[in-house]
Amino acid sequence: MSSARICELVIGGSRANWAQVGINFSHDGVFAIGEIALRINETLPPGMHSWVLSNIDSTIVSIDGIPTTGITGNGQSEQHDAHGFMLTPIGIDHVVVNTPDLERTSHALQQATGAELKRIRDAGNSVRQGFHRLGDVIIEIVSAPSMPPGDAALWGFVLNVADVHEVAAYLGPDVLSPPKPAVQKNRLIATFRGAVGLGVPVALMSDI
Repeated sequence: MSSARICELVIGGSRANWAQVGINFSHDGVFAIGEIALRINETLPPGMHSWVLSNIDSTIVSIDGIPTTGITGNGQSEQHDAHGFMLTPIGIDHVVVNTPDLERTSHALQQATGAELKRIRDAGNSVRQGFHRLGDVIIEIVSAPSMPPGDAALWGFVLNVADVHEVAAYLGPDVLSPPKPAVQKNRLIATFRGAVGLGVPVALMSDI
């Protein structure tokens, strides 16, 4: 089993937009999700830009084009500041990586982290999903004919929460889509609306 873990996910955009959904970053730009730090750099455009992984070769700077920093041991997450409504995720369920070549990206991830490909799922319309696991987090690699040739890229992530209905009731349908059954059995999923302006596709999941 791989000992590699995600320590940080680095995003760009405006922290004010994230505050609308209860993700309030610390003064240093960190929102702690369990042992993982979501770090915002407002000098970068909206989107997911890079990640920090522990227990991989520190000379690795890229995994199939995804900017990567390798560290030994586990990083420390800061506590986020609390103002008004605060989202309290239990952890990250999965991180989505887009790629024009699932096998190439899967191989590169396994070479860098030691995490084996668990399975490949046909999602329909020639969309394929490959799954790896880094600790408690699933890495979902997605490929589709519509994706342009080139590097793999971090795309979005899904957070686990205690009760997605409770969050949806507080934020309202203009911010978070109504919860619906997820692909995973006995689980619900809801997605933040694009109009919120996160710049990153983010969804919430909980048990039914």
